[in-house]
Amino acid sequence: MAVIRRILAAALCALPLGCADGAPRVPDTARLQPGQLGTGGDPDVTAANLAQWAFADPGRTYGRPADAARAAASMDYIAGALYTNPRWANVSAVTKEQLLQGRQEVRAALGVVPGTPSQVVVDRLAAAGNALAAGDQPAAAQVLGPPAFDASGEQVLARLSNMPYLRMANVSTMRAANELFDSSTGTDWNR
Repeated sequence: MAVIRRILAAALCALPLGCADGAPRVPDTARLQPGQLGTGGDPDVTAANLAQWAFADPGRTYGRPADAARAAASMDYIAGALYTNPRWANVSAVTKEQLLQGRQEVRAALGVVPGTPSQVVVDRLAAAGNALAAGDQPAAAQVLGPPAFDASGEQVLARLSNMPYLRMANVSTMRAANELFDSSTGTDWNR
């Protein structure tokens, strides 16, 4: 039995979260306020829907930085939320790990400085998306620069306007959507 525990601990440590002491690490997780992503309703459901829709096809956000910013905020948020919130215990461990990989892929595409807390990333991207939706590009650019991003706000806006295809963001959000909407799991979105 001890050998099996060591093998399982080693396998967990090989996952993207890694661990030095044998204990799996809990991913950094942000909180969303209702309406922070531009819509009302359940923040988890909104974030899952936005991320899945946007990362399925880069043409959906091409030239639409407000949508891309909200989708990127959603990805960062939902990767942590589905991993840590007991509400989503039915989501498979593989999907949760893939969401974390998708989060890193999106962060790399946007130039998020490594180690930036998820709350900072989510808040800045959501604020930028909302400012852009209101027609205030200078306000959006102001929240997207350093220290959270490795480039000026204008450069990050350009990245948001032309997001590449991000394979793991697409795969992970599709898997999460399939699991969240799978009636056989007994998922109740209104819990």
